[in-house]
Amino acid sequence: MNSETFIYITLITTSGALNVLLFLYALADKTRSQTMKAFAGVTATAALYCFGTALQLASSTLGAIKLWISVAYLGMAFSPPFLLILVYRYTGADKWLSRRVAGLLFVIPAITCLLVATNDLHHLFYKSVFLRPDAPSPMADIIIGPWYIVHGAYTFGSMFLGACLLVGQWRTASTVYRKQVFTLFLGTMLPIIASFLYLMGLIPYNMDPVPFILIFTTSLYVWAIRTTDLFQVVPIARGYVFESIRDGVLVLDLAGRLVDYNPAARGMIPALSPERIGEELDSVWAEEPGSEKLPREMDGQGDSERTWRTRWRGKGEERYFEIRSLPVRSKNHRQVGRMLMLIDVTEHVRYEEKLLRLASYDGLTGIYNRAHFMEEARRLLAEAEGSRSALSLVLFDVDHFKNINDRLGHSAGDQALVHLVDICRSELLEGEILGRYGGEEFVLCLPGIGLAEAGRRTELIRAAIAGSALPTSAGPLRLTASFGVVEAGGAAAGYGLEPLLQAADQALYQAKAAGRNAVHYSQGIG
Repeated sequence: MNSETFIYITLITTSGALNVLLFLYALADKTRSQTMKAFAGVTATAALYCFGTALQLASSTLGAIKLWISVAYLGMAFSPPFLLILVYRYTGADKWLSRRVAGLLFVIPAITCLLVATNDLHHLFYKSVFLRPDAPSPMADIIIGPWYIVHGAYTFGSMFLGACLLVGQWRTASTVYRKQVFTLFLGTMLPIIASFLYLMGLIPYNMDPVPFILIFTTSLYVWAIRTTDLFQVVPIARGYVFESIRDGVLVLDLAGRLVDYNPAARGMIPALSPERIGEELDSVWAEEPGSEKLPREMDGQGDSERTWRTRWRGKGEERYFEIRSLPVRSKNHRQVGRMLMLIDVTEHVRYEEKLLRLASYDGLTGIYNRAHFMEEARRLLAEAEGSRSALSLVLFDVDHFKNINDRLGHSAGDQALVHLVDICRSELLEGEILGRYGGEEFVLCLPGIGLAEAGRRTELIRAAIAGSALPTSAGPLRLTASFGVVEAGGAAAGYGLEPLLQAADQALYQAKAAGRNAVHYSQGIG
């Protein structure tokens, strides 16, 4: 063995040892991820390839050389499908890689290993294997057989497909992860180039250069693992999730400046653009007038998870977001920023508003229903008693409403109620509330107003109703209403809402008994 051969054997043995260490690293990985399992396969087969080639070069007889060629092919044949699976897992494209498909990837390599081991019986892989007479030490040369071509095409095809997947990911990967993609790309392309040079006869003594090239690819893997956490978090696959997730994601530094965002966030906030990277989020968020300011606590500081709900208005559209803020940490657990997840809850908020409206408002007229009116009136009554100010209640209903339904139909009756409510609304002042107390019965709460002023205001409403005709299919319909008014002060002071409404109801009954279309005052409670 000459010194050149010895140096080459030493180098590829070193490469094999490095791959053994990486194989042990992959086995020790606690995540047990599919990516690390594929990486274990790549490094194990690469180590077998290197050691088999080294022992082949160190052999002095043709029989021993053939034996170690068979061993080397156990690594050489199975390494490309393991590498392809690794790339599929890493790039997140493994949705196309079922267990059955993954198993089929190893069929041709298995046939190759069998044919190499039994080549003397059929010569399908090598037509001939012989010692080179011009070599400085015992080295084998070959004449290729038909299966050699099949195996070569399969090997090149697998590795080229892996390289294409990595090129596709390069275009979408963020800058921080491109070093990883490039590392895997070199690990795929360098053996392809070396094999091509070998097939072209450009390597001295026709020695296989791939094990030597594996020194560089293995070193690249070691570098990438130490500097970029290669395979630990499968960043390209996570980047795919980051790009495809339906919720908006904003990444901020500790100063509250925008670092990154995903397409969903861009769809939610049109002001986002690559040019805004580095700006404070507040300036981007407030691009459109009418948007609520972000909470002051959302400044990138703090290590806890928080949730807010805020309103954003842009391009005339009002949207609501639930914002979840989570800390972003480095490898040593130091907080380096925050990630904001924007969940569009606009439909949910509108549904809540609709439910609230159904629970609080009358479906026909749009005013408070009885339950919500009573709740609000109690609040106003308590405030009036606390401040010793006046408050009046007015109970009224439509005169002869049953006749309207019987003569013109319920549709006309509904129109009549809406018409009456519209007139009442036009007479109300800020802070005064109107509710539907029963079928055709309504109630007013007038805070800050005594009995005399409440009577005067009620008379205006009565006159407006009587003086306004409602167009119907049977001609103009003139409505009238009867009113009962009570004040919470004076003799009624300190009474609850229900006794006041009973007193207003008694006054309303008196207005009806007096001929309707009238306003009567309560004579007292009890």
